[in-house]
Amino acid sequence: MDLELFQSLAKYPFVYNGNSYDSIELKQNKTCTKCKEKECISHLADKSNQTEYVCTKDYDNILLRIGQVNFIINGLIYQTNRTIPIGRKEVRKEWIVDRDDVLLFCKKILEIEKYLILRENETTLRNFTIFHDFKTSMNIFFTCTQTIIDNLPGNSFEEKLKGGSKSYQDLYHSLSLITSQLRMIDIFINPTSISYGNKKTINIYQLFEKMKFLFTYLALKKRDVSIKIINEEWVKDSLCYDSIEFIPLILLDNALKYSAPDSDIEIKIEQGYRSAKVSVKNIGPFVPEENKDKIFEKFFRDESAKLYAKEGLGIGLWIAQQILEAHGSKLYYYKDLKETRPIGLNIFEFDLPTLLS
Repeated sequence: MDLELFQSLAKYPFVYNGNSYDSIELKQNKTCTKCKEKECISHLADKSNQTEYVCTKDYDNILLRIGQVNFIINGLIYQTNRTIPIGRKEVRKEWIVDRDDVLLFCKKILEIEKYLILRENETTLRNFTIFHDFKTSMNIFFTCTQTIIDNLPGNSFEEKLKGGSKSYQDLYHSLSLITSQLRMIDIFINPTSISYGNKKTINIYQLFEKMKFLFTYLALKKRDVSIKIINEEWVKDSLCYDSIEFIPLILLDNALKYSAPDSDIEIKIEQGYRSAKVSVKNIGPFVPEENKDKIFEKFFRDESAKLYAKEGLGIGLWIAQQILEAHGSKLYYYKDLKETRPIGLNIFEFDLPTLLS
């Protein structure tokens, strides 16, 4: 649920992303407007849904977590509140509310959010069903291309492909990339498929090396961007679901989409004590500080990103985050804080657990 919808439904004032908002029925408490500490935010930031808190100004606050978004209903005075001074109560009569009414409001909002998610999933399923047919057609096309290459001179498929014309090579690599991208539709429609099947041993370095090879032709043709794996070193294997293969695809696709012309995309993979640290760097438009977590939400696209690249639905980073969380990891975004221009160094980073042996 986004800010605009929540505010249109809100019965009480609230804090969102560090900023205070009035509701339709009730304005922010004057004490909250003047408050400098805002300890209600720091106290409730990582608490469970509907955690209640009485701040140092003696007002009642409650956290309403909707998905990954926190709304803090603040500045209220429950009728059971005995800590707030009588005098302050007299001039704050509008903010005196029944606690059960607040809890009922929270329950209604959460029910609305469930309904919205249900309808969103139904709409997504309808809209993306057509892509299944397209995916099937592309798979047939890819298989036919493989058969043609397999009939070329050579002892192995790799040898035949390498000995073939550049047109054959470009066609094969382009189709390989497209079919990989289309496979992500299944995860988007059914996120639980991320954990389907048994985990298998993979090497994240090999996955990035393979995807770098597939993206090289597109990167040079599209924006004259080069892709480099720097400080090349072998890393230990990891135990992962098949879905981990989409991580290099998503991060390189994202980096290319928002890379400045004639620049480099750098991939760095380092072996740590029990994990491999992966970072993908590119020169492109910065994500504003207030949106650095939102970019991992489904369908979110920052305004600067829309200006820089028209294509994109805002689902790639969301899918990547879901996959990494299923593997006990998380994707983070960093930028060059010293840069004052709107374009500079962007870094996406994650750690993937590796096998001990």
